[in-house]
Amino acid sequence: MTNDLRTEAYLCGRLYAALAELERLGQGEHHSLGRPDVLRKLALEPSKHLTKHLDQAGKYLLAARNRGQGGPAAAVFRSLPDLLPSGRKLPDSLRDTEMQERFHAGRTAQEAALGKAVGAG
Repeated sequence: MTNDLRTEAYLCGRLYAALAELERLGQGEHHSLGRPDVLRKLALEPSKHLTKHLDQAGKYLLAARNRGQGGPAAAVFRSLPDLLPSGRKLPDSLRDTEMQERFHAGRTAQEAALGKAVGAG
């Protein structure tokens, strides 16, 4: 495995966590990215499953603002460009164990960072 793919897997995990938080701020606790089955599919095939949520980020931001969560949602929204993998599109497949570990490490790191940022805001 190349270092670039490990980095992309890690960034996909971070991107997932940011989009999940943005969706949660807009829709509440029962948002689609919070479901374990969605996370499993998305972690295996980011391009297929994560791209549609990235396309919905503006909708999640507006919904969060309408729910009185505009400040935290704007901070998460502004972080999205820094979390995008460097390729032209998200990786098609992260099916091997190392890539899954990197994805989940990125997700965990971003969730911790969001907890601090959103909690402080």
